[in-house]
Amino acid sequence: ISMITGVHMAGHVVLRSQITQNAESDQIHPEHHNPLDGVIKSIFAFGDAMVDEFVSVFVEQIMMERAKLAGYTMRAPFLISEHPHEHHERRGQREKDVKYTLTLSPDLNDSIHALSVTLKACQIAAAKVNSVDSRTAEMMYFGSQSIENSLSHAVGCKFLDIGLDPMGMCPEIYLDGAKQFCHDVCAFKHLFQHTTSSEGPMERAVAASQLMSLDESPLTALRDALCALISSDTGSEALFISDFAADSRLLEEAESMLDAKGFGSLALEEAVSIMNRRC
Repeated sequence: ISMITGVHMAGHVVLRSQITQNAESDQIHPEHHNPLDGVIKSIFAFGDAMVDEFVSVFVEQIMMERAKLAGYTMRAPFLISEHPHEHHERRGQREKDVKYTLTLSPDLNDSIHALSVTLKACQIAAAKVNSVDSRTAEMMYFGSQSIENSLSHAVGCKFLDIGLDPMGMCPEIYLDGAKQFCHDVCAFKHLFQHTTSSEGPMERAVAASQLMSLDESPLTALRDALCALISSDTGSEALFISDFAADSRLLEEAESMLDAKGFGSLALEEAVSIMNRRC
């Protein structure tokens, strides 16, 4: 964190030097090109590359491989599409008599611990600059803030892929599995308290998981409302995004309806896909 912040601050030092030199040279040579332009771009690009490399190694090697997040991403689609009767049969008679309370999926324990330790370090680093002059503090927040934002993006993409299912691994969505998935996603989202993104992959993953785990009554109401827009009584038939895309007014109204229900971060096509797969 300190090294990334240091590189970022070095870039700002050179930038200020450039601004001073430009102000002086413009009076003498208006068309003069400052050689510091390339240096500044390289320094900032180097800082961004350090963040990208750290996050890539942390997520792909530490979380995915060592902390077993990869196993969860492969197993989750099957649990979401698993019929509840099959799930209860495997749990055993004793567990059937115990009230089911959602807890974090066991194979996510190592992942969430590794992530929480890293984010805690970012928060500690950020807390140390709270008393610094505001102009300097903005630069000194860069290391911790950029790492936290990038981790939110990278981890969110893993969960979003499960929810949107671009590879077709989850053809059906059952409520029990969807509720467990939603609980898992929200547990990770809770760790990111200081991200600056409002509709990044993590936020979209939460929205997707909440739509997947929506109870039958509100889900039916939302589906019926969308059907009413296209004057269709589909019943158990699938919705088609082409019915909305053909009319921009209908598309806007459908998107506004999703936004009003708290799913505005999802594209209409994504929301329709989730609703069509819900059983």
